[in-house]
Amino acid sequence: MSKLRISQVMLTAGFGGAERLFIDLCQDLAKDGHEVLAICHPFFRNISLLARQRVTIAPLKAQLDWSPLSRYRLKKIFTAFRPQIVHTHLARGAAIAGDVAASLGIPAAANLHDYVNLKYYRNIKYFFPGTEDQQRYLIAKGIKPEVITVIPHFSNVPPVTGVAPSSDALPVLVAYGRFEANKGFHNLIKSVGLLASQGIKFRLLLGGDGPEKANLQALIDSLGLAGFVSLTGWVEDVAEFLDRGSYFILPSLQEAFGIVILEAMARGKTIISTAVKGPREILDDSTAYLVEAGDIDAMARALAESLANRAEAQRRAANALAKYRQKYTSATVIPCFMKAYEQMLAAS
Repeated sequence: MSKLRISQVMLTAGFGGAERLFIDLCQDLAKDGHEVLAICHPFFRNISLLARQRVTIAPLKAQLDWSPLSRYRLKKIFTAFRPQIVHTHLARGAAIAGDVAASLGIPAAANLHDYVNLKYYRNIKYFFPGTEDQQRYLIAKGIKPEVITVIPHFSNVPPVTGVAPSSDALPVLVAYGRFEANKGFHNLIKSVGLLASQGIKFRLLLGGDGPEKANLQALIDSLGLAGFVSLTGWVEDVAEFLDRGSYFILPSLQEAFGIVILEAMARGKTIISTAVKGPREILDDSTAYLVEAGDIDAMARALAESLANRAEAQRRAANALAKYRQKYTSATVIPCFMKAYEQMLAAS
C-alpha cells in the first residue's frame, strides 16, 4: 500500500476517549510510514504525545464552529501540507475542517465518537462510526450506507500476556474518567457503599477530574466511605493505574463506545460495566458483568458476585483479553482505516 499524506483534526483542549483515539491514530499512521498532519488546539492536553517523526503538529484555536478566521488559517495549513485525506474528530473539527477540505477538493471523513448532530457535518463525505448502532443512527438520519464504514476504536495500552490469579485479601477496584454526571461515578460510590454495609472488604480507587469532583468527595464523606474509596487524581499512565487493581468498573449512564473498556480488557481486568450502547457491543456475559445503567442495587450485586467467585471473574477477564487481542489492537484496526482511505481516494 502506498504511503499517504493524512491530516487528523481534533480541536478540543481536554482529553477523553476521542482525543485518545486521535493521538493513537497519529502515532500509528506515522509509525507505518505515512506523513501525518495533526491539527489540534494549542493547549491540547497531552500534545507532547504527538511529537514524533513524520507527525507535523499544527495548532489551531477555533472558539466558534463558524469561525471564518479559523477556516482561513486552516486553509493555509492544508495548502502547505497538501493532505490527500482529511480525517476529523468531534463536531467542531468536522465543521471547520470539512468546509476547508471541500473548498480544496480533499475528501474528508469523520470519526463518530457519539450520536452527532449532522448540521456540523455538512461537508463530510465519509463516516467512520465505531459501532453498528452508530451506523444505524446515521442511516436513520439519511446518510447513505455506501459512505459509512464501521471501524471499531482501538487501544495502544500494552496487553498483558495472561490473567494472573487474584487472591488479594483486600481486593482493589479501579475506575476512571472525567468526573461528569453522565459518567455515573455517583452511582458507583453508592453501590460500593452497599458492599461496605454488608461487611465486604475492598478498596476503590477512583481516578479522574472534572466538575463533579467536589460532589463525589462529599458523597464519599456523607456515606462514611473514606476508608474504602479514594479519589486519586487525573490518570496519566493508564496501564499503571489499571494494574493497581484486579477489577475495573464502568458505571456510565451513556457511552457511545468506551475506549476505557478496551484498556481494561488489554490489562486483563475483571470488568463490571453498565449495559449502555457502546460497551454492550464490545462485551457480553462471557467477558464481563453487565448491569442496567443507574441500577445501584444491580451494580452492587454484580460487584459482590465477582468478588465472591474469583475463578469465574478471572475466566471472564481472560475471555475479554482474548477478544481484545483478536479485534481491538492497532494491528487489526489500522488496516481497516487504510482500506477506507484508499476507497475514499479511488472515489474522488
